[in-house]
Amino acid sequence: MEKEIYSPIKVVTLEKFKIAKYVIINSAPEQDVVIYIDRWAENSGLLDFKGYSKRRIGWDFPYVSEEQKTKFGLRGYVAAYIIPEEFIPKCDGAELTYIETDTYVTLTITDPHKDSFKNIPKAFEMLIEYSKTSSWENRLAFEEEYDNNGVHYMDIFVPMN
Repeated sequence: MEKEIYSPIKVVTLEKFKIAKYVIINSAPEQDVVIYIDRWAENSGLLDFKGYSKRRIGWDFPYVSEEQKTKFGLRGYVAAYIIPEEFIPKCDGAELTYIETDTYVTLTITDPHKDSFKNIPKAFEMLIEYSKTSSWENRLAFEEEYDNNGVHYMDIFVPMN
């Protein structure tokens, strides 16, 4: 029997936090935007900011036209670093903004990229069903990836009604 890759679903409230974000639209946006935002984080001084622990989140960028999707195979993805309130970047290249306080349903996927296009959408489906969220207008669903003891994880957050 295959090991269950999904943690139990839980409900959390995240307080308002500041991010630096960037979006890329192309045929493989996740990889390209992560490379870009990682380089920005290094050049901006974020990774050397005293007491900072690296936290990067991401989400699908919904403003891609049907023609871009179907005719050209394009998708959009946003990558962002959660940044300290007092951090001032040494360079431009990322939009600084806030994610407002919100309540989310969340779960953790172990080794999400073993089958990314199956495991991650299934987790979103589970969370959407659990949350009963009818509208995400002005709200954000996102994912955060990290490693712990040599194992790769992804936490997914979906706004809850």
